[in-house]
Parts: sequence; C-alpha cells; structure tokens
Amino acid sequence: MDLSLRLLRAFLVVAEEEHVGRAARRLFVSQPALSQDVRRLERQVGVALFDRGPRGMTLTPAGAAFADAARGALLALDRAADDARRAGGAGNRPRVSLAYTPSLGNDLLPRLLPELERRRPHIEISEREVDTGEAAPAVEAGRSDLALAHCPDPSPRLRATPLADEPLVAAVAADHPLARRDGPAALDELAGLDLLLWPRRTAPAYHDRILEICRAAGLTVTVRPGPRRALTRSYLLAGRDVFALLPRGAAALPVPGLALLPLRDPDAVVPLVLLGRHDEDRPETAEIADALRETVAALLDAGGPTP
Repeated sequence: MDLSLRLLRAFLVVAEEEHVGRAARRLFVSQPALSQDVRRLERQVGVALFDRGPRGMTLTPAGAAFADAARGALLALDRAADDARRAGGAGNRPRVSLAYTPSLGNDLLPRLLPELERRRPHIEISEREVDTGEAAPAVEAGRSDLALAHCPDPSPRLRATPLADEPLVAAVAADHPLARRDGPAALDELAGLDLLLWPRRTAPAYHDRILEICRAAGLTVTVRPGPRRALTRSYLLAGRDVFALLPRGAAALPVPGLALLPLRDPDAVVPLVLLGRHDEDRPETAEIADALRETVAALLDAGGPTP
C-alpha cells in the first residue's frame, strides 16, 4: 500500500470539517479533486472511511480508527524530522505540540502563543485545533503533547490541571429581543428556547456541565441536537426559537446573523483545563506546561472580549 502524506492530511481535514466543500476551501483545492482523493484512499485502505449524507460526511467506525492512526503516524513523522534536523545541526529547538478547542483559537491563542514564545524562546510550539471532545483523545493517542480544553472527560492516563474558569455567552439570533437590549442577560430569560447542544457522547463532562448550569439558573431546556462547532453552522441558530451556550472566547469574532450575549449568572462558567500524559517526560513539555500555568488565567482575565 502506497499512501502519500498529502492524501493522509487531506483525509484528516475532511474528517475534521465533516464536509468536502469546506475541507476543499481550507486546502485550496477543488471539491471534485478532493472527493476523488477520498475515494482513492478508501480504495487503497479497502474499506469505507466515511458515511455520506445530504448534509456532509461523518467517519465510519473504521474511518475513526484510521484517523487516529493517521494522526499518530503524521506526528511521529514530524518528530522524526525534528530529530533529524537537530542531529544534522539544521535546527536545535525542540518542538512541543499543543492542541486546543475551537473557541480558544478566536481570542486566547493569538495572545497566548507570543507570550509562550517570549517566555520559552528556545522551544518551538506547534499548535493544532481539534473539535470539542477531541482534546483528551489527541493527548492520549500521542498526537499532541499538551492540550487546552473546557471540561474534558477524565482519563487515568492524563494529568488534568484546571487553569481558570471561563464565562459563557449565549448565542441567539441577531433579531431576538434580548439582542437589542443593553447589558448582560440572565439565563432564565431564555426560557422557551431550545438549547442547541452536541450529543452527549461527543463530550459527556462538558455536555453535563452545560445542563447543570441551566438547572442551577432555574432554566428548563429542551435539547436540540447540534454540531460540535455551533458557530460553523450558525444558520442553525438563526431562528428565534433556539440558543447555544459558548465560552466567552467565541465572542471575539463577529458571526453574521447572531448576537453573543454576556450572562450575569455568576455560575455560568466552564473550567479551562491543561491536559498532559502522565508518562510524558520530555523537559521541554514540562517547560511549556509550566508557562501555560503561569499565563493562561491572567490572559483570560485581561483579554476576554465583551460581546
């Protein structure tokens, strides 16, 4: 079997986007060419990697297993290249890979990365966005050395260090009455709206935390199953009968058709957690973990956007 790195990377982008069109735009290739690449890969592997539907593509069980192995293989190749460059004198900075979930890329990561580089200039940081619920598996499988995630599910293989509590915002249609009012909203003012939330199996601890916050505020909700990335499919929130609860960092970038409302409920927060493997013993990984513990809480407090 002759699998090219280009084919593997393209497959993983399709797996992340769950849509060939979006993946093609991200890869700067045509949609038909990317569809042919995916079919070619499936023929080479000998099994269907995706279930195809009218709204996109999802990994089959075989595809999910292949994606895990492919990510691990690409990470191993990257590290092998780093080792070779260092051995040949072409580069002497060790690399640490950091996974993060989508809302963190809107606000925290653009401010965090230069701070990490300033504090640890001798270490190269390779950042990688993963879907909600995928940060812990990425670290467990060795695809990333460290990860930042909200409410990750516990794992005996991982060391979880809470760094800060991040406030939530409510995403509603831009023409909702609450969107036209000044000041923060209260959760119980969203009564009567469905809650757009990913299936519990995607990220059980995070899912349960969102529902716990609603119950504590006296808000009874009907859950409407939604995607992992609510803002990527913001049209699902364009109706005035649904809302979503998102980390405050999601409000850093405007989303057409939506309003992102700050909440005055003090318990409407989710913990931001640093994940690392217990068996990770590289000193550079420990240094970056220390720098994250030193900086993340202050950056969240100082730079959170005001919707």
